[in-house]
Amino acid sequence: MNKKLYFRLALRNVKNNKSTFLPFSISTSAIIAMFYMLYSIYEQVNENMFSGAEQMRIILNLGVSICGIFSVFVLIYTNGFLMKRRSREFGLYSVLGMEKKHITKIVFWEIVIVALGCITTGILAGIALSKLMFMVLLKILNLKTDFAFGVYPKPVLFTIIVFDLIFAIVIFLNSVRVHRLKPVELIRNENAGEREPKAKWLLAILGLVTLALGYYLALTAKSPMDAMGRFFMAALCVIIGTYLLFMSVSIAFLKILKKNKKFYYDKKHFITVSGMMYRMKQNAAGLATICILSTCVLVVLSTTVSLYVGMEDVLRGRFPKDVMTNYLYLEDSDSSEEQKENHYDYQKVQDACQSRADEYNVKIQDEDKYYSIDDIGALQNGRYSMENISTNNMVNFKVKLLEDYNRANSENITLNSNEVIVYSSDAGRINSQKLSICNKEYTIKKKLEKLPVDEKELQLYDTLYIVVKDMDAMKEIRDVINENTKDDFVCNIKYNYEFNLAGDFKDKEEYCQGLRDVINHTGIAHTDEVGSIYTSRQNFFGLYGSLFFIGIFIGTMFLITTVMIIYYKQLSEGYQDRRRFEIMKKVGMDDKETKSVIKTQILMVFFLPIFMAVIHICFAFDIIRKMLVSLNFNNTPLYIVCTVMVTLVFFIVYGIVYTITAGTYYRVINKG
Repeated sequence: MNKKLYFRLALRNVKNNKSTFLPFSISTSAIIAMFYMLYSIYEQVNENMFSGAEQMRIILNLGVSICGIFSVFVLIYTNGFLMKRRSREFGLYSVLGMEKKHITKIVFWEIVIVALGCITTGILAGIALSKLMFMVLLKILNLKTDFAFGVYPKPVLFTIIVFDLIFAIVIFLNSVRVHRLKPVELIRNENAGEREPKAKWLLAILGLVTLALGYYLALTAKSPMDAMGRFFMAALCVIIGTYLLFMSVSIAFLKILKKNKKFYYDKKHFITVSGMMYRMKQNAAGLATICILSTCVLVVLSTTVSLYVGMEDVLRGRFPKDVMTNYLYLEDSDSSEEQKENHYDYQKVQDACQSRADEYNVKIQDEDKYYSIDDIGALQNGRYSMENISTNNMVNFKVKLLEDYNRANSENITLNSNEVIVYSSDAGRINSQKLSICNKEYTIKKKLEKLPVDEKELQLYDTLYIVVKDMDAMKEIRDVINENTKDDFVCNIKYNYEFNLAGDFKDKEEYCQGLRDVINHTGIAHTDEVGSIYTSRQNFFGLYGSLFFIGIFIGTMFLITTVMIIYYKQLSEGYQDRRRFEIMKKVGMDDKETKSVIKTQILMVFFLPIFMAVIHICFAFDIIRKMLVSLNFNNTPLYIVCTVMVTLVFFIVYGIVYTITAGTYYRVINKG
């Protein structure tokens, strides 16, 4: 046989199998287009193009990587359905005298034809839509730029190389599949799994234990850092548990239904239960995959939508005041009196900020001035130290002066030098009226049930907040911590000057730009941080807006894959069930009864994965919420609303897919 004949046979096969090749080609072209668009935008965005561009490039690069890796999975998985569907055809080729190498060459040219079509279509669609997607991204980021988005060779070539390699993997796997099967098996392979499976109780128990472990890890995360450390292990346990449960518990459930004679010997239920029983192993794996992908869609979209919609809350979590500056309080014994005065004359900073406010027509208000220590250490059994720090005992440690506390909270408490006021977000770590800081012990005069009004508990770890009598007491704590710290870390006292701004938004933005230079010109030494909600806004938009943009892409990819698996699952099962329904028609089942049985069968399995996915989301809610706190997002009601809305939209899309695939299944059943 010559190459032209192989090519003609392959081309004819692609045309004759439109019901299987066309959905595969459309979904693959869409994935290629999305990959091209992401990479094209990533390549053309320069880090210096606008504020937030660096963060955007990092997220886009992550999105390109995820898209590329997931594309491998999608193409291999959906190609498996194609090969499964056509195994009888390959078996007939063998019976007619074709050798395995001939079948392999035909399959090779089929994939080459499909690959050429998909890559060409995908890149052309990507080129046509990439500028639109870039404009959408700029709109999400609230950016205006004169940058001319164009078409360049590198994204095109890179996309071709990546998907050529993926299709090469698919061709290799198809070749292995053909060469490993015997001619008789090729004919019978499409009906594999006809033996009634046994209920595997050991796997069922293992699945329940694994799933319960995943849920336990998710529900018992104590802090955002602990949640980030547990998440991937919890997700892995849930994935394994889901597969084991679908493959074992589902079979056991069907056997229970079969033993119920009143239920089982109804003609609708008899066909449904027996049909599912005979191929439940393959069916269960597909359902578990749909469940996991559905969960991924809900998690990705609900979190990224929440972050984007709650952008202002995120910014306010990071910047309780519009402008936040602080300065290291360091004694310098070698300095002259004049230098020391300049060192601690923070009034100069306030005067400089006020003078700039007059220049830019804005008003400074809600000023907050205080000294503090901000540290991270371990709190165990009423003792704070820098020893044996872990995610289980780590706390954000903050010390403030009594004078500042009384002024902010309108109180008039007095303290002795060895007395403190304490708040701990984990009250169980301090069981007595004593608190030790390294080797220094203090008496707790008052325990606060919640943080003072001027503090926000938006932290990666638990909080330990204490109030001391005066600056001497604060210096003592600083010195004790430094004396007991073995590494290069240094605990410092800081002077904080924070305030809000009133005026036009544009004036406030211009006021904040270059504010650090203005403060530096005052001659105040040891300026540590100068930040504002206005200068950081675009960086936050670059990060969270890009996450939202990538979330839409990745969520769409998960959704496409879910739809494809559902479609091929229904198509494959339709061909397998057709013979059974033909027999049932011969013994008296009419079209109305056939449709009723099909509806019952599909409903029994179709909504099980999405129901399980919703359960996964409910158990994952708390750990994901804690992870979002690490991104300065702490608006739980908003996250609940976004999750519910995304789930409802997904249910609508899922219902549309159900309607379409049920129709496909029915048409296959009724083919002559």
